[in-house]
Amino acid sequence: MKKNYCFVLSLFLFGTMLSSCEKSGNYQEFDRNEIYKHLSSVNVRDAKMIYTKEGTNTRSGESGTFGGVWKIDQNGNESKLIITGSDGKTNVLNIYEINKLSDNVLLMYPDFFDTNRIREEWEKAHNDDPLNFTTSVGPDGKPILHGADTYYAMLLNKETEKLYRFPENLSTPGKNDNIFTDKQSNIYYKGYLKGEQVLKLSPETMTIEGLLPDDIRFDNFSVTGDGFIVYWQGFEQQQNCRVKCPGGRIYPISDIYTFVFNGDLYSVRDKEIIKYETIGNNDLEEKTICTIPDEQFNGYWRFVPNHVRKTMVLNEHYEFDGEKCTKLDKQINIGDIRTNKAWYNHSNTTFSKVAMKDYQESQFQILDYEIQSLSASSESPNIAFTGFRYSDGVNVVGTITETDEVIIDNVAENGNRIINLISLN
Repeated sequence: MKKNYCFVLSLFLFGTMLSSCEKSGNYQEFDRNEIYKHLSSVNVRDAKMIYTKEGTNTRSGESGTFGGVWKIDQNGNESKLIITGSDGKTNVLNIYEINKLSDNVLLMYPDFFDTNRIREEWEKAHNDDPLNFTTSVGPDGKPILHGADTYYAMLLNKETEKLYRFPENLSTPGKNDNIFTDKQSNIYYKGYLKGEQVLKLSPETMTIEGLLPDDIRFDNFSVTGDGFIVYWQGFEQQQNCRVKCPGGRIYPISDIYTFVFNGDLYSVRDKEIIKYETIGNNDLEEKTICTIPDEQFNGYWRFVPNHVRKTMVLNEHYEFDGEKCTKLDKQINIGDIRTNKAWYNHSNTTFSKVAMKDYQESQFQILDYEIQSLSASSESPNIAFTGFRYSDGVNVVGTITETDEVIIDNVAENGNRIINLISLN
């Protein structure tokens, strides 16, 4: 969400510009197209990983801790992500941050070091009494030279490489927010528009709309494959659960545990699993599917998809295949690092792994590298990581394969630390 000091800085600068309307002399309002004309496309189509390098920005003679956003392509080659403007010029603006919204849609922020520089140059050229773009100071008392200019957030189509303006007056999804997609690849996230909202982003038109009534309060939500929105209050138990149909109708659900499996909505009621079959785009019909076998179990329900067996694991004890629910031979330890082949836990140098295929447990160690960040997703069997090599201290980007092999994809030059790793496929 737009809640960091970078956003505050953007608002401060914009507010300063507006207040200067009262200045005497020849004053012209800054035209945001002076920024947008430099935001047309990004060379991202062939990227399999994206990351940020810490370093020194020497382009404008300013020292800092930002070394740009880089990619590794499908052939393992590293290059910098470059913004091209509508006039074909490159590198007028740097990228500060990119977040993944779906396989084909990314959220991009330019560096406010560059957007502020353009505004300052424009002010000096067009106004008798130009604005003063004094460098702001961060919480540590040091000047803020670089950051995400959320005022110029952009949507990026990975396949076409084209940039689109993020709609004004809408909150952007944060990198750690829950994001869902439906069968049509529409993107859903919790945002704010006259209060809390589920916002739907269409990848075809790059437009965003709110789906819930105004002034609704909720803590979390999920989405079915057909775009039925399930939202509720609470975190472990789902209180005041509701379903918003694409046709507009809202259904209350009294059950406090729901889950989406294979695109369909289910709930747990006592020891029964209930399916909510959709009728058109505005109706639901309940159907009892099966009974959970262990009547003595009482606790909070957790639901984790098994992408290999095409099942849902319930509370690490049960497996549901859409028709029946069976008790597993033993409890399985589902880690927080999840690929489409296995679940992992990581502690010090050791990885504990549970294979989705047969629930077999294993361990392996990585002894040659200090791992600093990990990136995994349900679209890939591999884990991407950043860290440094013990033998010489150089910073690296690597991959842990499905067979526990470590492959180094890139070694950073000049010892630049690598952060904000995103695996795209």
